[in-house]
Amino acid sequence: MSPIRMIIAFCVCLPAVSALAGDSDSDSLVVSFSDPSSPGTIKTEILSGSITVRTHNSPDVLIISTDFNDENSTRNSRRVVRRGRHENSRFNIPKMPAMPAFPGGGLKFKNEPDPEKIKGLQKVQSSPFGINVEEDDNVIEINLPPRAFMSGGRDLLLLTPKRTSLQLSAMGGDVTISGISGEIEVEAMGGNINLTAISGAVVAHTMGDIEASIDGVEPDAPMSFSTFGGDIDVSLPPTIKATLILSSHGDIYTDFDTSKRKQRKKVQKDDDEDGFRVDVEKVLEIPINGGGPEIEFSNFTGDIYVRKGK
Repeated sequence: MSPIRMIIAFCVCLPAVSALAGDSDSDSLVVSFSDPSSPGTIKTEILSGSITVRTHNSPDVLIISTDFNDENSTRNSRRVVRRGRHENSRFNIPKMPAMPAFPGGGLKFKNEPDPEKIKGLQKVQSSPFGINVEEDDNVIEINLPPRAFMSGGRDLLLLTPKRTSLQLSAMGGDVTISGISGEIEVEAMGGNINLTAISGAVVAHTMGDIEASIDGVEPDAPMSFSTFGGDIDVSLPPTIKATLILSSHGDIYTDFDTSKRKQRKKVQKDDDEDGFRVDVEKVLEIPINGGGPEIEFSNFTGDIYVRKGK
């Protein structure tokens, strides 16, 4: 099946869109999966801004792009490592600066136009604008124009069917997902990850905090949660049969039965022309409800919490 390409370069004025987008300039688009009867997949990667995914009863996907809301983003909440421990702290991360004009012409990203060029003219459209979407074989790929990230970033809101798989990356904001049943791969190198009422499988990686409530797990699918500078707090179904593989320089807490836990050392050797290096890491294994597929938790500076869900 040939891909379906859709581009929107203007604001669609719909009441539902206006209510969700607030007062910010917004672009929106409704996209259909080529086979609505089967679970679809959504892929997107943004450089500056947050991604929020919610479910709705429609078989279509509603995509809304709005100005990046720095005040509502929790991406400024970070961990500060002090003497091997961390403390809650807040500091402002500067926005990505505008890219200077390319020498000799070419693409130009400027915050302000030349006053002489706009003298006597009225602005009738503001940049950034536009959403580019490609749908092929039940996979929707979403791209925002490069200028969206050079002038402060854009937030992305997706309303999807419940049975949808996600491959999401936000390099400068948070990722929030609720109610999805599918395979989720999410990366938020500049923010936090929050997952609520998720069923299926999750692979999550960030530099911030991870909070997740998992209602159901796909038995044969990979599950992992990793962060460098935050905490991992995950709730799992109380009857799940799994083996927790945990490594952290911080503390580890759980209310699952740990009577059969064991600890092993993970040794990684690196021998090349620059020298020889050996890394030894302690790994804790906890089989729960008799054990089962492995669920990995990796944390460099923060703590890990694994809870029994309700």
